[in-house]
Amino acid sequence: MGEGRPGGFLGEALGRSLERSRLLGSPPRPGSLRGAVEKALSEGRPGLLIEYKRCSPGGFVAWRTPWEYLEATLSVADAYSVLVEPYWFCGSPELVAFFARHRPVLAKDFASTAEQLQLYRRHGASAALLILDMLGWRRLDALYQEARSLGLEALIETTSAGPAVEAMNSYPEALVGINARNLETLEVSYRRLLEEIARAAERKPSRALLVAESSIDSPGKALELARAGADALLIGTWAMKSPGGLAGLRDRLRGSRS
Repeated sequence: MGEGRPGGFLGEALGRSLERSRLLGSPPRPGSLRGAVEKALSEGRPGLLIEYKRCSPGGFVAWRTPWEYLEATLSVADAYSVLVEPYWFCGSPELVAFFARHRPVLAKDFASTAEQLQLYRRHGASAALLILDMLGWRRLDALYQEARSLGLEALIETTSAGPAVEAMNSYPEALVGINARNLETLEVSYRRLLEEIARAAERKPSRALLVAESSIDSPGKALELARAGADALLIGTWAMKSPGGLAGLRDRLRGSRS
């Protein structure tokens, strides 16, 4: 006698479990994060990296299922930043494949070992976050070379213009981000980010891609950072709390990077 599929929440849970199994067995082929940003720039606007982040070190951010979030943001996102770090950000590498079916994915974590990079790649990530201020130059270089050998791109993150420019010159194929959040104190300063982006943009090599990270919570701030020289914007808390607020953002930004 056959068993019927359960309905309601259990039916959806079964469907999502089967979906996860398929994705883990055959993860999507990753697209290029750099290519996605360059395509946006060809349209006269910065690339938009929309972040899936349920928690932060300061606490809970927002509850949205991956499929609900994807539906609400896919028309805006050129790529996704997906938190895979489990302790402070409620993340999981399994989330990467879900988003990678649709857009390139940056796996966001405190990556410090080759094994972590291999894990992100197995799940379909296009790129990995490498935090200069945590790793130092020597370990950063080793992990960057490992990432490239795996076919992963890299977003090298720091908090000020000087190291950002040095990273852009040293790793021309990487994206380089400046974060508004000081990871030592967890303080966030939009004004400092704007100033550092402008300083870095003045000295940016021609092929470099400069990313503004954190503290972007309105179309006005997004436009201001684009005009200051950001090639891409990584938008997290604003998108998680109010994805509808991103509607029309591509059009608002078009022409800002012409």
